[in-house]
Amino acid sequence: MVIIVLESTNNRIKFNIFSFVSKFARSLIEIFISLYLFKNGFSIKYIVLFYFLENFFALFISYFFVKLGERFKYTIVMYIGIFSFLILQLVLNNLVNSYLYIILISFLYSIYRRGYWIARRYYITNIIPQKNSSESFSIIFVISEFASIVSGYLGGYLLDSFNVFALTVISSILLVISVIPLIMIKTKNENRKIELIKNIKKYDKRNYLAFSLFEITNIFTFLFPIYVAIYIKDTFIMASSLNAVSNIAIILFILVYGKLLKKRNYFVISSILFILIAFTKLFFYNSSILVIYFIEGIVNKMQTQSVNKIYFENRNDMDLTHYNLMYQLIESLIRSVICFPLLFLSDIRIMIIIVLIIMSIELVIYYLFNKKQVNSEEKSNLYS
Repeated sequence: MVIIVLESTNNRIKFNIFSFVSKFARSLIEIFISLYLFKNGFSIKYIVLFYFLENFFALFISYFFVKLGERFKYTIVMYIGIFSFLILQLVLNNLVNSYLYIILISFLYSIYRRGYWIARRYYITNIIPQKNSSESFSIIFVISEFASIVSGYLGGYLLDSFNVFALTVISSILLVISVIPLIMIKTKNENRKIELIKNIKKYDKRNYLAFSLFEITNIFTFLFPIYVAIYIKDTFIMASSLNAVSNIAIILFILVYGKLLKKRNYFVISSILFILIAFTKLFFYNSSILVIYFIEGIVNKMQTQSVNKIYFENRNDMDLTHYNLMYQLIESLIRSVICFPLLFLSDIRIMIIIVLIIMSIELVIYYLFNKKQVNSEEKSNLYS
């Protein structure tokens, strides 16, 4: 028993080291990707096309990567993702303003993101217990957000003062190094047969609604840096400051209020607050938007941890393989579907407002559906 506990603790330490180093490496450039393209002459339509294609490609890449991970090892999937990241860095150093270029970096970025996240999620679901996951997730979040603050400022400074080459070299080296503690975690592959349709049918529809609603909020992470560059301040350091303020709020929330989520779920209220805050940001045209980003950071992390409890802890008897695959498919599908109509727009403010309207409509649907389901369950328990 003691040996099992020690092994579990060691695995979490190894994963936390991987989480810190890999987050540091990725945040050097990943948080600036939309702003980097914008500042190098790409139109808003091109940038939204990049985001749309990246998620569209992921619908096919995710299935292949999960099959590959089950057949062999998930470390192979991680290696493919990192290799794609290295190629992507070379391509970003040679910008070409064309549709073909956008398609290429979208494809490379999608391979990198899915290779990284599918392997990462496989390991995290192996080392974190299904029930009472809040504490384990909280520790990982704090480590990741701290790494993002430091690397965000370093990345912003390098992009403003030098060029992308110095940044990509540092980022690539660190990402390769980050895998070392991950591959030391012992896991056993079960080589499961993928039965996607069967698992889709047995999963609670409320969970699908909650997770798809949450994924809409992630689109703003991609859109708002461009809005800030156009209407407030066009520097990478400004983007770094917004990222840092938001992450500091996240860390404070986890340390002070994170335990609240063990007893209750605040998904609906946090989603409502997120919509209001995102709308409020459209009326700020100076550095005071930092205050709004701080408040948003708290609300966003409340929402993130709430949806993790919904999706991770309430997966019932779903195995980790299908959980991993469905997580990626829902994420990619929602992001690509919501972004598709944005391809026909050119004003970033209108894009943000449309996404907020869609999110508000889905939140109402989720609330009504969830309320109906809860009432049905209460009646069922009453008569049983």
